[in-house]
Amino acid sequence: MATIDLKKRVVNIQKADGSFETVDVPSGAKRFDELKVGDKVSLTYNNHVSARLKPAGEAVDTQTGTSTAGQGERPGGTASVQRTMTATIAAIDKNASSITFVGPNGWKYSRHIVDPTVFDKVKVGDKVDITWNTDVTVAVQ
Repeated sequence: MATIDLKKRVVNIQKADGSFETVDVPSGAKRFDELKVGDKVSLTYNNHVSARLKPAGEAVDTQTGTSTAGQGERPGGTASVQRTMTATIAAIDKNASSITFVGPNGWKYSRHIVDPTVFDKVKVGDKVDITWNTDVTVAVQ
């Protein structure tokens, strides 16, 4: 840890290549006040996004999660969240290989598309269910 702002719940971490990464620490993270400048931190972040073309019907906006944060000898732990929401395809850019979605409350999200055959299956205005599976593991050494 290079710097810690307890009030704002923000830490700056110096990475192995010498660059710095700013991390916002959620209010639910326990034992945040035990961190000290100079602590070595290992952080693993995984994010998987999938979308499913949705037939006409009800909208979805759900979120579930688990956490083991603050239960070990040192501060750290794991947290995982799965969120699914119905969104509308607002734009398709085949040249940039991306699709832009608009969801609840004007939320916008653009995603790079790896499989080019997806563009043949969707059009602007289609409804899709987007699911994020995100997990973070933090360990203070």
